[in-house]
Amino acid sequence: MPEALEAHASPRQSVTSEAPAQALLSRRSKGKGKGKGAGKGKGKSSYGSTTQHAPRQASMACMHQLRSLEVEEQASLVGEVSAALGFEVVGNRYTVYAPGKVKVFVAAEETDLCTRQLKSCFPDCAPWHLSIVYAKDGRIEKAFDLERDWTCTCCCFNRPRVEVKDSSTGRLIGSITDPWACFDLTFTIRDARDNTVLKAAGDCCQCGLCCPLPCGPCSEVNFPIVEERGGREVGHIQKQVPSCCAFMFVEDIDNYKIDFAGISNPEWKALVMGLSIFMDFRYFSSSSADGN
Repeated sequence: MPEALEAHASPRQSVTSEAPAQALLSRRSKGKGKGKGAGKGKGKSSYGSTTQHAPRQASMACMHQLRSLEVEEQASLVGEVSAALGFEVVGNRYTVYAPGKVKVFVAAEETDLCTRQLKSCFPDCAPWHLSIVYAKDGRIEKAFDLERDWTCTCCCFNRPRVEVKDSSTGRLIGSITDPWACFDLTFTIRDARDNTVLKAAGDCCQCGLCCPLPCGPCSEVNFPIVEERGGREVGHIQKQVPSCCAFMFVEDIDNYKIDFAGISNPEWKALVMGLSIFMDFRYFSSSSADGN
């Protein structure tokens, strides 16, 4: 398969190359008609919640139902070798699973090759673009776009920000910002009206940050998610090193477990999913080409 996202969406094949999400979607567009009503029913879902108030778009209907997700970064030998040599040929790719290891989303970075090389020179400033498609039950549908524009970032000035948009309409869902902090890893989630709705912070003294290893407390980094008003914890992101073998050969490939326990808004859930990917771009890619 020439398309990276199509290879992810098919359980019988693995990713062997990179291509824009639009190429996959255009090849599948003729067969999408029968699935447009997905998520509109009133019955019980497999995740234990009803969907009568869910948005009509299948990806948002899916988010409405989910209480947890797991985001897995996909390894690429070509990508690792090129990153070790100081340049990036293959962009970041992720598969998103619902409970029970059900594949629901596939994400791939679509930043062009030249722009991608700027990350090594201007890690806090360089732009990137990542597309997410809904891929449950073999269905392929535009879902979300993560867009990080070029910024002139220096310390507390003009901090990195990524916008999350609805791919099918281009509508802004919200944004994620990495505010200035001396020690802890902090993130702010804003809605489409630029109102802060959620915050996440990871204590800098965690073993998984100081000495990451594939075992015990060193294998994880925790980020509680709290409401802006009241500070009540409503969710959680846990970054995990996947296994000893992965750590030995591809040390910057991580998994992210997301708990939406107290979040009911599907758009906020989409923003939290985007936050896990933003975290990976910002702090958990060991190559200089992914340090932004």
